[in-house]
Amino acid sequence: MKIFKLTTMAVILFLIAGNFSFAQEMQAEKYENPEWVNIAYIKFKPMKKDPAMSIVENFFMKADEDAGIDAPTSYHFAFGKYDMMVIWKMEEGVETLNYKMTPEDVEWMTSMAKIAGGQEKAMAKLEEFMSYVETWDNALARKD
Repeated sequence: MKIFKLTTMAVILFLIAGNFSFAQEMQAEKYENPEWVNIAYIKFKPMKKDPAMSIVENFFMKADEDAGIDAPTSYHFAFGKYDMMVIWKMEEGVETLNYKMTPEDVEWMTSMAKIAGGQEKAMAKLEEFMSYVETWDNALARKD
């Protein structure tokens, strides 16, 4: 019986304390200068990571450099569901989501076409890379 009384008192105190926080006036609050990133989790098909990474090194990274764009941050997992995680900074924050193709994407694709030897060859390299991908999951995150 003593345990029941103590538990009941604890629940009542918890409810009273919870009501105090709701009683305070709530205000809308916006984040100041949030940093948003797009995170891709990539799983390659068996035996296809090396050819995929060859395309990354010989085309994607060179296109980043040629376009003057910061390369994404990449991590290669030692184990787990995915092989690789790639993080792109979203320079315009969530406003980036309002674009079908950002100005930075246009610059990058122009550089890819130059490096690959034309727009069709650049698209073929992108398609080849994607043919090596088994799973690609995306997440949107904000840095505090």
